[in-house]
Amino acid sequence: MRILEQSTDRLALRVIPFRAFLLLGAITLLFFAWAAALINAGQAKGGFALFGIGVLFFFGCFGVFVKVLWVTLDRRQNLAEVVEGGIFGKKRKSFTLGDIHGATLQSMVIKRRAGDLAAERRSYRKRTPEPRVWRVAFARGNNAPLPLTEVYGSEKSARAVGGAINAWFGSPGQE
Repeated sequence: MRILEQSTDRLALRVIPFRAFLLLGAITLLFFAWAAALINAGQAKGGFALFGIGVLFFFGCFGVFVKVLWVTLDRRQNLAEVVEGGIFGKKRKSFTLGDIHGATLQSMVIKRRAGDLAAERRSYRKRTPEPRVWRVAFARGNNAPLPLTEVYGSEKSARAVGGAINAWFGSPGQE
């Protein structure tokens, strides 16, 4: 997360999911490298097929998982704006700032398969907690929170964004 602008009247944040970008970029490059090796070895059909799979993987995964998030809070205009941009374009949401009191974190448990739990019971190791994914939402008094994004991500980035928004509002972190 990077704070682009911070004053008493305005807060602008940008979040780039570097981990997802690097992971998906590396996997995509493996497809392209494998395709180039096959083409150089004289297996053009297989090389072009793998190249096509790499292109589909690139657009499919980058279109879903790698989205840059811009959050702008402006007291003068009484506006909270969230822009989510990826390779397929941008999605913009605007809210009235007067309804928003800060940020809260929302989490979702990633359910385990039944076989995973049975294997853990058979072993004598300590049970690990079920993994969670996180997202930030605008807190609105008695109304339902307004999520900034539809997708969940890492706890670290969610806490950083929520902390920056709450610091700007002057409220303590909420969970």
